[in-house]
Amino acid sequence: MPLAKCPRCNQMFNKKGAPVCPKCEPDEDADYETLRKTMEGHPDLIPTQIAELTGVTLDCILRLVAEGRIATLPDQQAKAVCGRCGAPAISLSKRLCESCLQKLNSEVAKAQASIKLGKKKKLQIGSGMYIRKWSENE
Repeated sequence: MPLAKCPRCNQMFNKKGAPVCPKCEPDEDADYETLRKTMEGHPDLIPTQIAELTGVTLDCILRLVAEGRIATLPDQQAKAVCGRCGAPAISLSKRLCESCLQKLNSEVAKAQASIKLGKKKKLQIGSGMYIRKWSENE
């Protein structure tokens, strides 16, 4: 199991799937419930306003968004930028603009085309018999 550092308490733990250690999981779930209830009543709030209103840290809110436990927040979609050129990205999950996505696809296709495999050896029927004859002679 991979070791990870808990973002809440900074302790090392065996990461099994949850982004926080088992000791901090109840707190993370409680923060999630608080955020869920707050966002139901105020769906148009931005993350900093939600953090101020609920007392949940901004890091926790963004972590829950990255996990997919909370739907995209209103200003998060506007902040989705391309990781290659900085232009507006297609979505938060893709993190590439359309142009860079096409460039990346063409680079991958070129790389795949440039890979050369060695020539296949032809199979000769009965070639195993020569080994048997050779071993019998010796």
